[in-house]
Amino acid sequence: MDRIIRGANWWIEETNQRLRTKSAKLPDLKRTSEKYVAGGGFFTLDVPGEIDGLEAEFELNGAHEDIRSRFGREPGDWTTLIYYERLANVTLGGLANIGRIVRLKGLITEVNQSKVEGMKADPVKIKFATVVLYQDIVDGTVVHKFDFFNNQLILNGTDYTADHNRLIVA
Repeated sequence: MDRIIRGANWWIEETNQRLRTKSAKLPDLKRTSEKYVAGGGFFTLDVPGEIDGLEAEFELNGAHEDIRSRFGREPGDWTTLIYYERLANVTLGGLANIGRIVRLKGLITEVNQSKVEGMKADPVKIKFATVVLYQDIVDGTVVHKFDFFNNQLILNGTDYTADHNRLIVA
């Protein structure tokens, strides 16, 4: 058994969310596609295009104004989220821990307030979108890096956009 998630933590800007976080969900990774039909062909082919916009979601126990106050900011006044994860490899040789760090830069685009009944409240649900930087690092290797402003796509340590950017002088 490998890559078993044994713990995680969020930081929003310089605020540690460890004691606040009820749940967290990293963005789903998805590409747009376009149907292609060859002239006179009988078949279509879905050709992958751009990477869809990314969204992360998390739930906080309690109403934290230091996080809620980041809602409503304009592009350029970005918020940085950093997600830390401990992955465990359980093998015949014992236990090995692996570190994962995911860095996101974007905007808090939605805050769903708690429903309160008596002394109990639902968690505050936060949506994070307009992501301009997504960087996923596992044990020092950049698995993914999507950088909107530098037009950079790195997959498993390889910069797939280097030649493209050189040709279009991006």
